[in-house]
Amino acid sequence: MLDVIAGLLALLAGLGGGAGYFADRSARELLVDQLDEVDVLEVRVQAQPNYSILRGRVDRVLVAGRGLYIAPYPRIEVIEIETDRIDLDIASLTRGPVTFESPLRAAARVSISEADLNASLRMPEILEQFQGLSADLPLGQTQDESQVLDLVAPEVDFLAGNRLELSAQLVSRNPESDAPVTADDILDVKFTADVTVERGQRLRLVNPEFEFDEVPVPRELSDAFLGGLNEALDLGDLEEQGILARVLSLEISEDKLEVVGFIQVDSFADLQGD
Repeated sequence: MLDVIAGLLALLAGLGGGAGYFADRSARELLVDQLDEVDVLEVRVQAQPNYSILRGRVDRVLVAGRGLYIAPYPRIEVIEIETDRIDLDIASLTRGPVTFESPLRAAARVSISEADLNASLRMPEILEQFQGLSADLPLGQTQDESQVLDLVAPEVDFLAGNRLELSAQLVSRNPESDAPVTADDILDVKFTADVTVERGQRLRLVNPEFEFDEVPVPRELSDAFLGGLNEALDLGDLEEQGILARVLSLEISEDKLEVVGFIQVDSFADLQGD
């Protein structure tokens, strides 16, 4: 999700010419080119006077979109971005790398539906995070056999009051055998929990209620089960790239998750990941 926002900001910050309507249109075309799908996208580049854009000065950029999608991330149902003033070193547009004369700051509101998040969790790139786990569980293997555990069919169910339910199947397989998986090799796992955000950076689940087919499951498996969702909302790694990102609020209803936050970037290279 944050990669999508950062990509949008990077393109907007790199506008080096045009004014008024032409800047709006150019910015929108640049953004659409970076998306796999888009239903609605509006961009407003505001600058007074208009020709200040040619000098690398923009008062504010507004982005409003619906149905934005870049695989394998969840489809964004609604996104709104509003930047503070953007000041580019105009000479850097030609000599590179592009630099800001002052940090780029932007506020964002993002809404993701339950159905779209579940579709993303089933993408191969995301499912890879749930494969090849290790734990000592009584699932179809004898004690002297190698045991590898895969989490399959992960699903999120949004509940009212900032609460969610996560479920999946835990499948045991022997990496040294081609024997088919049987019912004894599969364990249904499910738990519900309240969702909080720690220091504006990390998703945390509190007051959890676990259901594991009445079989105790080690803590490392529940942590791995949450890995994909936690990674999508963990902003700490971005600071190593020079991007300060914070979640101001996270709200879960029965059909969507909405996040409000802000981003501050010191250089264009940070947004590009250079």
